[in-house]
Amino acid sequence: MSLFKALKNGAVNVVSSYKMILLVWITTLVLALAVAFPLKASFNMIFGSSMAIERLNDGFDIGLAGDIGRPFGAIMASLSAGAFVVGTAGFFLMTFFAGGLFRRFTLAWGGLRVSEFLRASASNFIPFLKIALLMMFIIGAYTFVMIGLPGILNMTVSGSQMPSGRFMYLFYGLWALGLPVWLVVADASRRWIASTGSKKVFRAIGSGFRLLRERFWLSYLTVLAVFLLNTLFIALTFWFSARALPDRGMEVFLFFLAAQSLFILRLFMKAWRYAAVCESAQ
Repeated sequence: MSLFKALKNGAVNVVSSYKMILLVWITTLVLALAVAFPLKASFNMIFGSSMAIERLNDGFDIGLAGDIGRPFGAIMASLSAGAFVVGTAGFFLMTFFAGGLFRRFTLAWGGLRVSEFLRASASNFIPFLKIALLMMFIIGAYTFVMIGLPGILNMTVSGSQMPSGRFMYLFYGLWALGLPVWLVVADASRRWIASTGSKKVFRAIGSGFRLLRERFWLSYLTVLAVFLLNTLFIALTFWFSARALPDRGMEVFLFFLAAQSLFILRLFMKAWRYAAVCESAQ
């Protein structure tokens, strides 16, 4: 199979699975709102009708923290706890739904009903979670070897407190080029579990490395292409968020709709990688 065909067939499979991806979006939106509403209520209780909002509109005022007093610490604690809860729950949710998506992408024909999608997600959750944690450990070790050790050497030689210079840019680039290798292994491992029904994680990891050995350039370039497009998409999303931050009223609502549309596209991009790897393994 060619690179173009793997990407095209993967995109077709993703578009035909739009109901499942929208279900993932709705679930994550409910999670985010469950955290956002209590935080909003806390802000309203603390700020009320004070002049704090007007002062924030003119830029962050460090004196505002002193004016608020002890509730400011409670706000920061709530924000930190909320971010941790959303991040952790989001990780588990994406791991859960990945089981259903990979099952969908490994079917020879036809699709999945929502009930079958959820059943496959639940069935594959534990092995997928083990693969995710194992690959996080591997990528962490890879990052330390490719960036951490050169950074320590750079700081030792230059005497600075932060790694810098063209020497480090080289390792940043090598790290980025090597990252798709581990994504191929992770996705191919999950594909093996979804297609075989086996729960043997280390055999699945072995299958991922076997795909990498047998079809290195096809699988690597497939993930690299989606990875580069996804990186560009994330950069454009941050640019949009920074430039289009609204003030009030209808602008806030329109910004919310635009942000959610971008998040849905982000989910489609992630699912596209899953589907493209499944196609390249056939």
